[in-house]
Amino acid sequence: MPTRLPRRMLLGAAAAAALAAPALAAWPERSLRFVVPFGAGGPLDALARLMALPMSEDLGQSVVVDNKTGAGGAIGCAEVARSAPDGYTALMAGVNMPVIPLMQRNPPYRMEEFAPLSRLAVIPHVFVVPPTVPATNMREFVAYAKANPGRLSFASFGVSTSNHFAGELLNIQAGLDLTHVPYRGGAAAIADLLAGRVTCMFSTLPDALAFIREGRLKALGAVLPERLRWLPDLPTLAEQGLPDVVSESAFGLLVPVATPAEIQQRLGDAARRALQGAPMRDRLEQLGMIPIGSSGSEFAALIQRDIRLFSDIIRRTGMTSLD
Repeated sequence: MPTRLPRRMLLGAAAAAALAAPALAAWPERSLRFVVPFGAGGPLDALARLMALPMSEDLGQSVVVDNKTGAGGAIGCAEVARSAPDGYTALMAGVNMPVIPLMQRNPPYRMEEFAPLSRLAVIPHVFVVPPTVPATNMREFVAYAKANPGRLSFASFGVSTSNHFAGELLNIQAGLDLTHVPYRGGAAAIADLLAGRVTCMFSTLPDALAFIREGRLKALGAVLPERLRWLPDLPTLAEQGLPDVVSESAFGLLVPVATPAEIQQRLGDAARRALQGAPMRDRLEQLGMIPIGSSGSEFAALIQRDIRLFSDIIRRTGMTSLD
């Protein structure tokens, strides 16, 4: 026989629901804060500021971008994890967000504390080498690297960044022995690549595109499922037999996990609508970004993919903790 709840409990639940409904209907009643865990001027900050205006018009409240920098993005992420789950504080996160909890013994946040709302945009990466490298595609590069084990190197933006993991993935999946050389950002890495001090790099498209067009770098493959509109003749890595090598600068919107589902939906919908306008898409293309605007469930699935992928690379390479 079904268990009957006491009448006072039923009345209490009904009263709570009645109080919550007007509050949700009225949301948002004040300005929203988008926390960017990196400094002003970077691509994630640019995306956040571009989206702030159309989203504020859509939601009827201002959207303020708040840069909370430090610890490779961990400080800003942790602040949002600790914030009230009321829909007024959201996180604009980069692809490295799932890495920090994997690399620290006492991480300042865990991915389970967040609800993913939408994967907003991606900056594609391309695999590039100096003109002196005797390869015009990935198959030729793999053969060249196998003929020179331990003598070639790959640059990255730094330890545990997306293109560091991509280089390790290439080592694992193609059976190579490329040495990792970390830099503090893309500019320094590109400078040494141009000078021939390192052999190759998974570079962001905006960092490398001008040099590719000038012939100062050779692009051997695009690291997306489809070819790039900027370089339509460049084959993807998947077309060249390396479908599982992943490297990209991806950005998404998340909120504390206890945020009411209705607010999550409304905020995610507003973000997706903001990406649909032609002026926004044109501006993102100028910045080398591809608008995505995924659902929350699609974004969550990609985060889980990255966690599995990064965990396997950390285990197989013995990467040290970021602590």
